[in-house]
Amino acid sequence: MKTQILIRTILLSIMLTFSVSAWADGNSNDSIPPVTQNPIGNKIEIPLKDIQFQRTPIEPIHAYYYIGEYTIEVEFNENIGTTNIHVVNSNGAVIYNFSHDTATECGCTIFLPVGSDCYYIYISGNKYEATGQLSI
Repeated sequence: MKTQILIRTILLSIMLTFSVSAWADGNSNDSIPPVTQNPIGNKIEIPLKDIQFQRTPIEPIHAYYYIGEYTIEVEFNENIGTTNIHVVNSNGAVIYNFSHDTATECGCTIFLPVGSDCYYIYISGNKYEATGQLSI
């Protein structure tokens, strides 16, 4: 009888151990964004989770972080109208908040404060919405 209880306790503890590790799955609802891997030269692509209001074969906006330069470069690949780019740090302080006309501008450069922090990027417009996260 005692061995059955011991075996059940061991099995239950093993099951709980594996279920706890499944909670840390890198879901977008986690509080700290994951560090992006595989840099392209001296820059890292910032993945944007987008909501497009029109179907296009290419991504209309790409964002890159330049390693060691503390800058984000946003590229506009097609005309999606006027878009507002809003960048905040982990404390909620606004780092960048400007509107850009993608018909006449090909991109913008965002200068970040020197140091480690997490940044959240919000892009919104009439034809496109996206969010991204960067942890440096």
